[in-house]
Amino acid sequence: MPFARVRAHYVAAGLLLIALVSTLGPAGHAATLPTASLQHNALIFTVNPDKTVGINWNSTTYSSVLQNQSASFPTGDAIHSSSSFSPQSNGIVETTSFQYTVPQQAYVSNPFLSDVNSINLTASQTGTSSEGSLTFYATLPVEQAAFIFSTSPNEINANVTAQIAFSSTYNGTPLALFANQTAFGNEWSQTFGNPTWTDNTVSQIQNSTYHILFVKNFNGTMTSTSSSANIFVEFIAIPGGSATSFLAALENILNPIVKMPTAFDYLIQSLQNLVTGETMSLTYNGTTRLVSFKSTITFASNLDAQLNSIKDQYFQMILNKTAPNSPQDTFLNSTSITVSKMSMQSSADLNAGTYSSSLVGTVITPPVVESSNTNFTIPGLFTTLNSTTSSNSKMNITLVGGSDPSNQVKVIVPAGIPDPTSTTSNSATWMNVKNASELQDVRFEIQPLPTPFSLLGFLTSTTGFVLEAILAAAVIAGVALYARKRRSRISTSMTQSGPTTSPGFGPSPASPAQWQPEH
Repeated sequence: MPFARVRAHYVAAGLLLIALVSTLGPAGHAATLPTASLQHNALIFTVNPDKTVGINWNSTTYSSVLQNQSASFPTGDAIHSSSSFSPQSNGIVETTSFQYTVPQQAYVSNPFLSDVNSINLTASQTGTSSEGSLTFYATLPVEQAAFIFSTSPNEINANVTAQIAFSSTYNGTPLALFANQTAFGNEWSQTFGNPTWTDNTVSQIQNSTYHILFVKNFNGTMTSTSSSANIFVEFIAIPGGSATSFLAALENILNPIVKMPTAFDYLIQSLQNLVTGETMSLTYNGTTRLVSFKSTITFASNLDAQLNSIKDQYFQMILNKTAPNSPQDTFLNSTSITVSKMSMQSSADLNAGTYSSSLVGTVITPPVVESSNTNFTIPGLFTTLNSTTSSNSKMNITLVGGSDPSNQVKVIVPAGIPDPTSTTSNSATWMNVKNASELQDVRFEIQPLPTPFSLLGFLTSTTGFVLEAILAAAVIAGVALYARKRRSRISTSMTQSGPTTSPGFGPSPASPAQWQPEH
């Protein structure tokens, strides 16, 4: 299959595992880490009022294999990377990147690195086709090399060119293959210059891919002088048998095994439709010792809906063929996932021999067991989690009560459940959990949040309307009383002062005694 499409399948499968809390191991089975490794996981489940569960996962793995590289890397020197999903106009885009400066002491213990001038890898995918190239420049016997490839649903085309400088030694090590023109020519005549060797290699490729690939062309040419050689190798493959695409060839192999060709074909097609485009670049600069990597994968805009559909298809196949069905399969089948807002940070410390990662933003909607609409448990979450825990991994579990503008969730630990190691007003944490299923009876209660005072809300409430009416009546009565008293004072004052004569011509006004206030 095309490289980008294989990566799409890997990403899709990884997302499903992560989102369904089975990243700690295969569902239904204990994960097995290398015997020299130790893993510690910290899981934070935030239970929200809408009964969704947000998942934060922090993991640290110690490996003696990584720690064996400590001589080349100073203390505290780590490779940091980040990955995140974000909605864009063309779909959901996952961006992954890191930069790392190779420490000087790594060149001391690995002199080969000092002679690598640059490495540049680029690749892209559009629809179902991909292309890419890898170039390499060095002051080594292989001075430069280029690998160029392109893929489509029905053809893989790749070629390699390289320029080689003959040298009998490298850093004091004898190099028989590159010693001189004769030595290299003899080696070439036994490999790409030998039809029997190329035919055997073609047979091995076809057999190892179960004849999904049919190798159409695999050959090489070489020209040389007394000091150097130039080589060219070409590889072309098409679908095996009567298949018109690599996917059809794969299905021809698997259908007799899964015995559900229609469902399986639909599942594979759905996986292919998840990714609409991809770009990737990796560069190394020997002068600055800087390694840079960036990858963008564009998923369908309805990524979450498609992932849930794929999950449902997969479990429909499994549940229809497996009897009896395990509780874990039933739980995962009934759980929907959201990954489109997920992000991840990771760090590899080759001196300490540790790899740490932190994943946030995954949300699941699991089946719950309700004693009422506001009181529930999530037993399947903990039994499924327990089935994925290995004997050499430690796990901390924190349960957090989430909230929205109207409600909050309270975490209730009933009697009979192990006491939490620590608690806060809205969370409980258990350290070094060996049996996660012991927490399956932890209850979650949805409670209304205290309503903050709002003048507008108060004035528009029933109580507010009543008080407003009383207040209005009091104001009106007060105004009327004030008007009565005011007019009474005016009347008394005018009566006491007696009649007056208006200046100028004309009759005098009526006597005030003739006017009485209205009652």
